[in-house]
Amino acid sequence: MNWKKILKWLSITIASLIVIVFICFLYFIPPFSLMAPESFIKPEADAPPSLNDITDQKELLLAERGKYIVSTTGCTGCHTPQGDQGPAWDKYLSGGIKLGSKSEGAFVSRNLTPDPGTGLERRTNEQVMRILRSGLNTEGRIIPHHLMPWAAFSHWTEEDRYAVVVYLRHLKPVRSKIPDPAFNAPLTDPNAEEEFHGGDFSIHDR
Repeated sequence: MNWKKILKWLSITIASLIVIVFICFLYFIPPFSLMAPESFIKPEADAPPSLNDITDQKELLLAERGKYIVSTTGCTGCHTPQGDQGPAWDKYLSGGIKLGSKSEGAFVSRNLTPDPGTGLERRTNEQVMRILRSGLNTEGRIIPHHLMPWAAFSHWTEEDRYAVVVYLRHLKPVRSKIPDPAFNAPLTDPNAEEEFHGGDFSIHDR
């Protein structure tokens, strides 16, 4: 009896079974068979406010363009705070996610809603567009591009940037005070180059 040949075919058979079982597992797990792809994006798609109350047709078209740009650029990933069950969509784009860089310190994403005390109502259209254009904030500092990818937005047209501003002005205002940057703050992990903290680090009035 050739034991080497038997062991060889036995190994091949076991390996083949493992591959088949793994493929079946991938095929039958719930996200692939029980949940439509649209359901994954539905909460984010439902989060933005309706723009139907805008009566000026030109402004409506600009706001819709801005909504499309914001939705497809991934702004919600850093500017919508995280709750216990995932993104806190009731605080849509109100900031609060902490990002850290070994060379730059700690930053908390800004409140993009038109709240007069803590959001974009304090900024002019040009100030917001300047950040999107060149990363230069109101304090005269360049925002680190790896914390806010403004370099990826620099190719937008001025109309695109203005459309984003128009859209943000029509969001639901959320009072969410964002802590100032801590430029010398150490990272939680001293060996890391960057950190991303998904909790809500904004300051809410009690």
